[in-house]
Amino acid sequence: MINYELKKILDKKFQIFGGRIGSGKTEIAVNIAIALKLQDVGNTLFDMDIVKPYVRIRDIKEKISAYELTIISPPDITRTLDLPIFPPYIIGRLMENETVKILDVGGDPYGAGSIAQFRNVIETGGYNFFFVVNTKRPETSTEDEIISSFREVEHASRLKVTHFILNTNLRWETTRRVFEEGKAILEKVSAKTGIPVEFGCVEKNHEEIAENAALPILPLELFIKPLPDLSNK
Repeated sequence: MINYELKKILDKKFQIFGGRIGSGKTEIAVNIAIALKLQDVGNTLFDMDIVKPYVRIRDIKEKISAYELTIISPPDITRTLDLPIFPPYIIGRLMENETVKILDVGGDPYGAGSIAQFRNVIETGGYNFFFVVNTKRPETSTEDEIISSFREVEHASRLKVTHFILNTNLRWETTRRVFEEGKAILEKVSAKTGIPVEFGCVEKNHEEIAENAALPILPLELFIKPLPDLSNK
C-alpha cells in the first residue's frame, strides 16, 4: 500500500472538501487537519457546512478536542437557519496567511453555493477542490451520477473541482471487492473528465482492503456515526 503524502497539497492555501451526503468529506477534512497538526503544519479547519446539515464538524468537537485543532464554525443559531449566512469574522479568518485553510463545505449544490461569496479570496490564495466520492451512496453510484453531482457543485460554488478522492465504503462491511469496484468507476470518471483521483481512503486498521491498489491511500480514524445505508449493495 502506498501512503498518501500530505505535503503534496501544501502548494495551495485553501484545501476544499465537498461531496454528497455520506461521501465522508467531513471525516477526511478532519483527518487531514489532524495529520497536518501532528506534522507541525499550522492549519485552520473551517466548518462551512451550514445548509441542511446532517453531519458537521461542530457536532464532533468533543471527540476531536484532544487534538487541539483550530476550528472556525458559524454560531449555533445557524442550526435553525436554511440560509447560507456566515458571520463577518469568517472572511477575516479566511484572509489570514499564517495557516493552511481546510474547508468542509455543504454536500449539495445549495450548500456548496454558500462558499461562492468567498470565491475571490479563495482564488487569490490558490486552492485544491477535492470532490469526495462514495459509490455506495445515492447520487454518486454511477459514472453519470458522479459527473452530474460534481458539475452541480462546481456551478453552485463557482469554483472548479481539481481532484477526486475515492472513499467507497460500507463501513464495517467494506471489502476489497467493494473498494475495487468503486475505484474502477471513479477511474472511468477521471478518464472522461481529465480530473485526477488524488488518493483513496480506508479505515485505519483495515488497510489490507487497499493493499493492492495502485493508488496512494490515506487511512482514516473514524469519528462520525454512519448514516443509514440508502444504496443498493
